[in-house]
Amino acid sequence: MAGNKKIRGATKTNSLGITFKSQLEKSLYKTLLELGFHPQYEPRTFVVWEGFTSVTPFYDKETDSQRDKRDPRSSKILVEKSSIVQPIRYTPDIYFEYNGIDVWIEVKGIENDIFYIKKKLFRKYLDEVRTTTGKKSLYFEVYTKKQLLQAIEIAKGYGQE
Repeated sequence: MAGNKKIRGATKTNSLGITFKSQLEKSLYKTLLELGFHPQYEPRTFVVWEGFTSVTPFYDKETDSQRDKRDPRSSKILVEKSSIVQPIRYTPDIYFEYNGIDVWIEVKGIENDIFYIKKKLFRKYLDEVRTTTGKKSLYFEVYTKKQLLQAIEIAKGYGQE
Protein backbone atom coordinates (compact mmCIF):
# COMPACT_ATOMS: atom_id res chain seq x y z
CA MET A 1 0.00 0.00 0.00
CA ALA A 2 1.33 3.44 -0.85
CA GLY A 3 2.03 5.91 1.90
CA ASN A 4 -0.10 8.94 2.55
CA LYS A 5 0.72 11.36 -0.25
CA LYS A 6 -1.03 14.25 1.48
CA ILE A 7 1.62 14.77 4.16
CA ARG A 8 3.11 18.16 3.34
CA GLY A 9 6.20 19.71 4.82
CA ALA A 10 7.13 16.56 6.74
CA THR A 11 10.66 15.23 6.60
CA LYS A 12 11.14 11.51 6.99
CA THR A 13 13.87 10.66 9.48
CA ASN A 14 15.47 7.53 10.85
CA SER A 15 16.22 7.15 14.53
CA LEU A 16 16.37 4.23 16.95
CA GLY A 17 15.88 1.85 14.02
CA ILE A 18 12.52 3.47 13.18
CA THR A 19 11.61 5.50 10.10
CA PHE A 20 9.44 8.36 11.35
CA LYS A 21 7.29 10.28 8.89
CA SER A 22 8.16 13.60 10.52
CA GLN A 23 10.65 15.24 12.83
CA LEU A 24 7.82 15.99 15.27
CA GLU A 25 6.86 12.31 15.53
CA LYS A 26 10.48 11.42 16.27
CA SER A 27 10.79 14.15 18.88
CA LEU A 28 7.60 13.19 20.72
CA TYR A 29 8.48 9.48 20.60
CA LYS A 30 11.89 10.23 22.13
CA THR A 31 10.25 12.40 24.80
CA LEU A 32 8.04 9.49 25.82
CA LEU A 33 11.11 7.22 26.05
CA GLU A 34 12.96 9.80 28.18
CA LEU A 35 9.97 9.95 30.55
CA GLY A 36 10.05 6.18 31.06
CA PHE A 37 7.17 5.14 28.81
CA HIS A 38 7.39 2.29 26.30
CA PRO A 39 5.85 3.79 23.17
CA GLN A 40 5.29 1.91 19.95
CA TYR A 41 5.40 3.76 16.64
CA GLU A 42 2.54 2.97 14.26
CA PRO A 43 2.04 -0.46 15.85
CA ARG A 44 -1.25 -1.32 14.23
CA THR A 45 -3.51 -0.35 11.36
CA PHE A 46 -7.22 -0.46 12.12
CA VAL A 47 -10.03 -1.03 9.66
CA VAL A 48 -12.41 1.71 10.82
CA TRP A 49 -14.93 1.12 8.06
CA GLU A 50 -15.41 -2.15 6.23
CA GLY A 51 -15.28 -2.13 2.46
CA PHE A 52 -17.86 -3.88 0.34
CA THR A 53 -18.61 -5.19 -3.10
CA SER A 54 -21.10 -2.91 -4.78
CA VAL A 55 -23.92 -4.22 -6.92
CA THR A 56 -24.47 -0.79 -8.48
CA PRO A 57 -22.30 -0.16 -11.55
CA PHE A 58 -19.98 2.80 -11.11
CA TYR A 59 -18.47 4.83 -13.94
CA ASP A 60 -15.70 7.39 -13.69
CA LYS A 61 -13.19 8.92 -16.07
CA GLU A 62 -10.47 6.66 -17.31
CA THR A 63 -7.03 6.90 -15.79
CA ASP A 64 -3.82 7.33 -17.74
CA SER A 65 -3.08 3.61 -17.35
CA GLN A 66 -6.46 2.77 -18.94
CA ARG A 67 -6.08 5.20 -21.86
CA ASP A 68 -5.03 4.01 -25.27
CA LYS A 69 -1.37 5.04 -25.37
CA ARG A 70 -1.37 4.99 -29.16
CA ASP A 71 -3.44 8.17 -29.35
CA PRO A 72 -2.13 10.77 -26.88
CA ARG A 73 -4.85 13.20 -28.07
CA SER A 74 -7.66 10.91 -26.88
CA SER A 75 -9.76 12.54 -24.20
CA LYS A 76 -10.70 10.79 -21.02
CA ILE A 77 -13.99 8.97 -21.27
CA LEU A 78 -16.21 7.25 -18.72
CA VAL A 79 -15.26 3.67 -17.97
CA GLU A 80 -16.73 1.13 -15.58
CA LYS A 81 -14.71 0.87 -12.38
CA SER A 82 -14.22 -1.97 -9.96
CA SER A 83 -17.20 -3.01 -7.88
CA ILE A 84 -14.94 -3.44 -4.85
CA VAL A 85 -15.01 -0.46 -2.49
CA GLN A 86 -11.90 -0.59 -0.33
CA PRO A 87 -12.14 -0.33 3.47
CA ILE A 88 -10.99 2.80 5.30
CA ARG A 89 -7.88 2.17 7.37
CA TYR A 90 -6.30 4.28 10.09
CA THR A 91 -2.88 3.97 11.73
CA PRO A 92 -2.37 6.04 14.90
CA ASP A 93 1.16 7.38 15.25
CA ILE A 94 2.04 6.36 18.81
CA TYR A 95 0.65 3.84 21.28
CA PHE A 96 1.54 2.93 24.84
CA GLU A 97 -0.25 1.38 27.75
CA TYR A 98 -0.41 3.23 31.06
CA ASN A 99 -2.03 1.72 34.18
CA GLY A 100 -4.10 -0.67 32.04
CA ILE A 101 -5.33 2.10 29.73
CA ASP A 102 -4.54 2.16 26.01
CA VAL A 103 -3.13 5.57 25.10
CA TRP A 104 -3.23 6.51 21.41
CA ILE A 105 -1.48 9.64 20.17
CA GLU A 106 -1.93 11.20 16.77
CA VAL A 107 0.91 13.61 16.05
CA LYS A 108 -0.45 16.32 13.79
CA GLY A 109 1.17 18.87 11.60
CA ILE A 110 -1.17 19.85 8.81
CA GLU A 111 -4.40 17.85 8.62
CA ASN A 112 -5.24 16.34 5.28
CA ASP A 113 -8.75 16.29 3.87
CA ILE A 114 -9.61 12.76 5.06
CA PHE A 115 -8.14 12.82 8.57
CA TYR A 116 -11.21 14.27 10.29
CA ILE A 117 -13.31 11.36 8.98
CA LYS A 118 -10.78 8.72 10.03
CA LYS A 119 -10.50 10.36 13.45
CA LYS A 120 -14.27 10.13 14.00
CA LEU A 121 -14.36 6.53 12.84
CA PHE A 122 -11.43 5.60 15.11
CA ARG A 123 -13.11 7.24 18.10
CA LYS A 124 -16.25 5.22 17.34
CA TYR A 125 -14.09 2.08 17.19
CA LEU A 126 -12.57 2.86 20.62
CA ASP A 127 -16.07 3.41 22.04
CA GLU A 128 -17.20 0.04 20.68
CA VAL A 129 -14.18 -1.67 22.26
CA ARG A 130 -15.00 -0.08 25.59
CA THR A 131 -18.69 -1.04 25.52
CA THR A 132 -18.00 -4.62 24.43
CA THR A 133 -14.86 -5.40 26.46
CA GLY A 134 -14.60 -2.67 29.11
CA LYS A 135 -11.09 -1.77 27.88
CA LYS A 136 -10.46 1.95 28.44
CA SER A 137 -8.57 4.14 26.00
CA LEU A 138 -7.47 7.72 25.71
CA TYR A 139 -6.95 9.36 22.35
CA PHE A 140 -4.93 12.53 21.94
CA GLU A 141 -4.25 14.71 18.94
CA VAL A 142 -1.11 16.68 19.69
CA TYR A 143 0.72 19.34 17.73
CA THR A 144 3.54 20.23 20.15
CA LYS A 145 5.76 18.79 22.90
CA LYS A 146 3.88 20.97 25.41
CA GLN A 147 0.60 19.30 24.39
CA LEU A 148 2.24 15.87 24.70
CA LEU A 149 3.29 16.68 28.27
CA GLN A 150 -0.26 17.83 29.02
CA ALA A 151 -1.61 14.58 27.54
CA ILE A 152 0.68 12.59 29.83
CA GLU A 153 -0.66 14.46 32.87
CA ILE A 154 -4.23 13.77 31.74
CA ALA A 155 -3.38 10.07 31.34
CA LYS A 156 -1.81 9.95 34.81
CA GLY A 157 -4.96 11.45 36.36
CA TYR A 158 -7.46 9.48 34.29
CA GLY A 159 -9.82 7.41 36.40
CA GLN A 160 -8.66 8.92 39.68
CA GLU A 161 -11.63 11.30 40.02
